[in-house]
Amino acid sequence: MSISTPVTRVDLPTLVSGSRGTGWWGILLLLVIEGTVFSALIASYFYYYSGAPEWPLGGFDPPKLLLPTINAFILWTSVVPAYLADRAVRQGEIGHFRVLRFGATLLLVAFLVIKAVEFSGVDYMWDSNAYGSIIWTITGLHVAHVIAVLLKTASTQALAFRGFWDEYRHLTVQTTTLYWFFVAGIWVPLFATLYLFPNFFA
Repeated sequence: MSISTPVTRVDLPTLVSGSRGTGWWGILLLLVIEGTVFSALIASYFYYYSGAPEWPLGGFDPPKLLLPTINAFILWTSVVPAYLADRAVRQGEIGHFRVLRFGATLLLVAFLVIKAVEFSGVDYMWDSNAYGSIIWTITGLHVAHVIAVLLKTASTQALAFRGFWDEYRHLTVQTTTLYWFFVAGIWVPLFATLYLFPNFFA
């Protein structure tokens, strides 16, 4: 079968979706591990803070809030079209799925672009001190997760154009959406830690 040949339903195996699928449980367990990693990084942040004479360490100004706050809402807003796209594919509306997932993807790209602009103006690098190290580590890991969502979404979009998904077969779309929810959701405690805490509580 050539790459350009559309895939029909009879060409594909029958798979279960949702919590009945092993892939769904696999991604859920992966997210438990990822959540543990981020929790450990947040704990490290506060450990460094507890022993620092000042915070941010090194006399750096607390992070500005305007651009990161706008960016956070862009990321959280991306969940809406991502969810609607997931619902569309469950209903067999593949055209709607493609459009909604594309819109959600644009929001993720905007998040990454704004994040790059933000960090191009910071005064510290990852090797400046403990503060710079933990900030760059946490942010870098989260950005890597956003990029992973983009790559997973690109693959599901490519398969959508080949006819892989329908109302009966969409487990990969579901697991990608679940991963998307995690990436957006974990930014809530990360945003509070990295931006709100040093500005209002440190």
